[in-house]
Formats: sequence, structure tokens, C-alpha cells
Amino acid sequence: MAKILYGKSVAENLEGKIIEKVRKYIEKGITPTLCVVRVGNNPEAEAYANSIEKIFKKFGIKINNINLDENISIDNFINEINLLGINKDIHGILLLRPLSQNLEKLKAFQYIPPSKDVEGITYENLGKLMAGEDTFFPCTPQAVIELLDFYNIPIEGKNVVVVGRSISVGRPLSLLLLQRNATVTICHSKTIDLKFYTKMADILMVAVGKPGIITDDMVKENGIVIDIGTNVLDGKLVGDVDFESVKNKVEAITPVPGGVGVITTRILALNLLKAIEKNEDRN
Repeated sequence: MAKILYGKSVAENLEGKIIEKVRKYIEKGITPTLCVVRVGNNPEAEAYANSIEKIFKKFGIKINNINLDENISIDNFINEINLLGINKDIHGILLLRPLSQNLEKLKAFQYIPPSKDVEGITYENLGKLMAGEDTFFPCTPQAVIELLDFYNIPIEGKNVVVVGRSISVGRPLSLLLLQRNATVTICHSKTIDLKFYTKMADILMVAVGKPGIITDDMVKENGIVIDIGTNVLDGKLVGDVDFESVKNKVEAITPVPGGVGVITTRILALNLLKAIEKNEDRN
């Protein structure tokens, strides 16, 4: 039976650091503030925003909400984002996705000022990640790294297979793993014989959004499995890994829910505090 790598303990460890940093900033007269930008109505994004607001309130972080019309033009969208960029009371900007088809096509997230890009998704911050520089790392990939470190799972020299190549998870996660001297293989929807690669993984990371795509015959005996997928199946939240079968074969595995996801919001808070820190350094 595998060790279950719960995210709650990791999250609680990070919360102590967050609350202490927020307290110090408030003592300086700075209230850490995140602006959440909504475009139109999206129930899934709304639930995510409500979750963030509830957690950030516990930390003492302020949330500002901006609601934009679903049919907003790209010029007006850019103008709204620019206003947030020059507002010194706003330290980070979170753009809820998915956006309208037009804004998604134009990759509207690129207009967020890199200095307030607490999700690490702008081209500048992704470029810095590629170059191995310190920057705002995308929240979910960094949450995976925090989880591995918390449970003392070594990364250096390990054969790590990442299934998924999205710009927000798979690709940046692969780069973070390379920075930690892992040997990384990226698989995706066009990979021929996925099982061939997954069975070789000392650490298998899955983020494709397909429930149960990884079964027990696809994992290495006594390997580590990090399930980053989130899917709703029959009204229940499940991952990309067939948890019940795989847990009997591997050394350790993350659950869904209760694994990486619970850490991600804490990384967002740390990125917000990092934005304040970087701004202080510039001043």
C-alpha cells in the first residue's frame, strides 16, 4: 500500500510563512492586495475565486474584484489591465480563465504587467523560467515541487515523466524539474505507446485532464505518482490516475482531491508577497 502524499500538511507549513510575512507588511503600512479580474460569467472560475478569497482572508490578504463585460474589446481590456498595472495599491493581478473566445485567441493574459503576474503566465516570466532566472513560477508546478520537498522525495538524477504539455502546468513543470537536475521526458496526446514511457518513470506526473488515463499496468513498481489532474466524473472530483488500482503498486501517490490542488492557492499567496518584495527592491 502506497504512502499517500496529502497536500494539507504542505499547505499548513506554507501558511505559517505567509501569515508571518503578511503581518510584517501590514506593520509597514502595506496591505497585500490581489485584484481578481473576471470577464463575463463562469461558474467554475467563480468557485475558484471564492475559494481564493476565503483562504486569503485568513491570511490577511485583501481581494479587489474587477468585473468586465464578456464582450469587452481587446483595446478596452488592455486599458483596464494597464490601470491596474499603475495602481500602487494593487500588488498582483489574477485573470480568471477561461476567457471569452476572442480574448483567449488573442492570448489576453500576455497584457498583465510581468511585475504583477502572480500566476507566472506572461511571456516575460515564462522566458525567465526558461532561462533559469528567478521569477514568478506558475502556481501548480511550484506546488508540485513544494510537495516533493516537504516529503523529502529526491528529484536530482531521477527519471521523471510528465504527461501533459500545457503552458500553465506541463511545460513549466518540466523546466522546474530540469533546474533540479532531473532527467525529464514530456509525453502528450500524440505520444505513441504512452505506457512505454510511464513505466520507466521513477516519478510520474500527470496533468492532462483525462480521468483514469493512468492505470496500474502503466506505472513502475515502487515509483512515485503525482496526480495533477482535476476532472468531474459522476459529480465527484477525480484525478487523471486510477487511484484505487495504482496505489497498490507504487511507493507513494497524491490523492485527488487533497493533493497538489490544496497547495496551489498558497503558492499564489507567496507569489503575491514576492511581488511586493520585488517592488520594494526596485524602490
